[in-house]
Amino acid sequence: MKFSFKLVSVLILLLLFSSAIHAQELPFYDFDQVDYYSIDISTQDISEIEYQRKKNSFEYEKISKKDSLFLSLLRNNYPETIQEDFPEKLIKYGFKKTDIDKKRYPEINTIFSEKPCNDDLGSFCIPTFRDIFIFRKKDQIVGIAKICYSCHLATIIGTERNIRNFGSCGDFRKLQELMNK
Repeated sequence: MKFSFKLVSVLILLLLFSSAIHAQELPFYDFDQVDYYSIDISTQDISEIEYQRKKNSFEYEKISKKDSLFLSLLRNNYPETIQEDFPEKLIKYGFKKTDIDKKRYPEINTIFSEKPCNDDLGSFCIPTFRDIFIFRKKDQIVGIAKICYSCHLATIIGTERNIRNFGSCGDFRKLQELMNK
């Protein structure tokens, strides 16, 4: 009887300990620098690039390679892997770089973390990723997060963590406030 009580007690402690570890917020990235890029472009301007019509016609022109890449930056999961020249591409397409005060890094680290909560932020809009965070460690890019505040969607690469619940727990709002958006 004593043995089974001890065994049950140990099992309960192990269960509580493992659930406490699972409930911790594990950061997506180990970083020492965050670069923030944003672009001020209207949905109408994006539509004009997407649907360029031939003069005096209902036919659409083929989108140039440059415009196609720009649309992929704004609308799709581009890049799918980390590319060291990605920041230069952002600048080339009109994104503005803003330095983030290192005092904000702990809050950014908390936002970009694996979370136990799930707000089910289902979205039915077409995302436009106007805000992009590039995470660096020793000047090397370790992660990229593209954010669409209006759809509550993100494209996140460079982490092994579970990103499924990113933005839940009010994190889109917190990030938007943090970046004064």
